Amino acid sequence: MIRKTYQARRRTILTGAAAAATVGAAAACGDGDGPAGTADDPITIGFDWWGNETRADLTTQALALFEEKNPGIKVRPNFSDYAPHWESLTTRMASQDLPDVFQMDYPRLLQFGGTGMLTPLEGLVDTSDFRGNLLDTGMVDGELLAVPVAGNTNGLIYRDDWWSEHGLSAPEPGYTWDDYSDAIATLSPALGEEKWAAEDWTNSYIFLEMWLLQQGSFFYSEDGSQLGFTKEQLVEWWSMNSSLKADGHLPPADVGSEWDAGGMEADAIGSMIRWDNALANVWPFVEDNGGTVAIGAPPTLDPGNLGIYLKPSMQLVIAANSNHPEESGKLIEFLLMDPEAVKILGTNRGIPATNTGLASVELDPASQAIVAYEESVAAHLGAPPPPPPAAAGGVQVKYTELVEQVQYEEMTPEEAAERFFTEAETLFAAEQ
Repeated sequence: MIRKTYQARRRTILTGAAAAATVGAAAACGDGDGPAGTADDPITIGFDWWGNETRADLTTQALALFEEKNPGIKVRPNFSDYAPHWESLTTRMASQDLPDVFQMDYPRLLQFGGTGMLTPLEGLVDTSDFRGNLLDTGMVDGELLAVPVAGNTNGLIYRDDWWSEHGLSAPEPGYTWDDYSDAIATLSPALGEEKWAAEDWTNSYIFLEMWLLQQGSFFYSEDGSQLGFTKEQLVEWWSMNSSLKADGHLPPADVGSEWDAGGMEADAIGSMIRWDNALANVWPFVEDNGGTVAIGAPPTLDPGNLGIYLKPSMQLVIAANSNHPEESGKLIEFLLMDPEAVKILGTNRGIPATNTGLASVELDPASQAIVAYEESVAAHLGAPPPPPPAAAGGVQVKYTELVEQVQYEEMTPEEAAERFFTEAETLFAAEQ
């Protein structure tokens, strides 16, 4: 696959029609007579991200500090909800008009990085201070195309007040799926009506991936051309908690659909497998309901293999069409490593991906619990799987559609698995 490197892109934009675009871009950088990139004639770089108003406010504060410390650079901010963010970027990708810097979601990295839309970051961003093997998740075809903003890993978030009250052991590394099923069968009947010990974890392809990793399998093949597991494995996964459902120990599908935020927020669920940064989201709800919440190791098939790894909660990238890659790299470094910026941003995007960021951030109790959890499973973190292929978005949508039909008993696990593999094959073929 041929990718436009930064050097090749620079040669290209100085010829033909692209040269005219460069002149226009240069004219837009400032109106003064002095050289661009000064306080009198600053350059402007665009930065797009997804998130809510809180994230927008914190990010805007950090960008103002960046401009104060870098008077020759202005940042044009743009934020939106998740779906509009990607709708906009997909449209702009087609016209090669992407913002200089933008927030990347790991499952979409190949969609942009595998088609030459991103600038390699080696030499543009300091890569010496990232935690663990988080940086590996930004590699595509041997080039670093993305750096992580924050990291997280899977864990079992649970109501430790309910667990303790009913004599259940806290989940530690080596906690098995049988241990978890036994705990659910004990706790659900003891909680009374409209409360359950757990939710139906088979609804998520993320947890399926973890279960597959525990067996030495991948969700996608290493070359990204097909699924990395079998129909039989999928049927087993979708059927593994059927007896708990039949006994009423898990909430019916129609009940779960009525919760506005989630089962734990509604004081109805005692545990859930999640990326660990979800603990910070449910923490205040559980406290408001008079309870306490904790996080422990997820259930596993193999006590020596938890199937977990550090994953970027999100990443930052530089567009290949950027006229200011050096300044864009400086912005990324600032947001991830400047102590003042890190304090402003806090843990809104997760636990910082750099050691400097982690040492600089002020951790609230929930974030302290997340850091402690990651330390407790550090020896069990494996290498991340290959970046999801370009077809991943469609595959994940299809998984969600079919697992819902299984949960509502509109299809059997066998029927749904057959359909899923057929649909996935079509999606992969469309990306070839």
